[in-house]
Amino acid sequence: MRSLVTCMAGLCALTLASCASTGERDMTSLKTALFPEPTRIVAEGPDAIEVIVTGSIGEPAEIELPPVQLGSIHSRIVAGADRGPQVMTVSLDADGRPEAHPLAGRTIYLDETRDITLAPLEVVLTFDDGPVPGRTNVVLDALDAYGVKGLFFMVGQMAHYYPETARLVAESGQTIATHTWSHPYLPALGHDAALANIDKGAAIVTEATGETPHFFRFPYLAENERLDRALFERGLIPVGADVDSRDYQEASTSELVDRVIRGLEDRGGGIVLMHDLQGRTARAIVPLLERLQEGGFKVVQIKHGKPPAMDDTLVARLSPRFPR
Repeated sequence: MRSLVTCMAGLCALTLASCASTGERDMTSLKTALFPEPTRIVAEGPDAIEVIVTGSIGEPAEIELPPVQLGSIHSRIVAGADRGPQVMTVSLDADGRPEAHPLAGRTIYLDETRDITLAPLEVVLTFDDGPVPGRTNVVLDALDAYGVKGLFFMVGQMAHYYPETARLVAESGQTIATHTWSHPYLPALGHDAALANIDKGAAIVTEATGETPHFFRFPYLAENERLDRALFERGLIPVGADVDSRDYQEASTSELVDRVIRGLEDRGGGIVLMHDLQGRTARAIVPLLERLQEGGFKVVQIKHGKPPAMDDTLVARLSPRFPR
């Protein structure tokens, strides 16, 4: 199934390449070169989505949706979860030409607090505590080189001090999330003080990135039911972790990478917790991505909202390289 999806994405990319030499997309060439039926444009502008008719890429597996919940979401691994219509990302280089990225997986849309369903070997990469000039940039460059996207839980203070780096994270197409204003242990604060810290962090991240964050991670993964309910009322989705890289502890690059890979192999996939604040993460990110690619993993991006109506289609989201 994965090879079929990859082939379809590659077919779309090759066709796009024929009309992208100027850096602009010729939609007439796209539709006539691939299919007799017209391509349906779902959105306009740099984030436009072209819905490309492909027939079918596999019958969707009958998978029950997890219930809406209070508390941080995790992943469940279900065989066949990646079957059926997909939202894929086609990365464009500086000349507007599509690039092939075997590590790049699908996009999952989430607009309620519920666990995500991943297929075996699907991975969500998350990064906490940034942005930090230099280290965050290294992580972004690595993700860009492999054509994948992460989920960045920004601390408000860091976004306030380094707004240029925060903006770069957003411009690179990563999913923006929030991680409080000052990274306190929230259960130890009074409830009102904890909420004020959460709200201030979200407001500053919005100001720095130009995007409203819809995902939240508790510092130290420390939560309680009252805070969970407050996030639910705010429409913030708290995200937990399935595999902790423990990159905040002393470890060599190989030790850190081996720890993450072992955790993912044990579970079959999942949400990985890392910190773009950490220098050892900046040093390990390329070796980690290489190991993930060698192991046949796919990096999935999580976005807020509802997926485009697809029926039996492949949706290719065009993602231009972000400015350096």
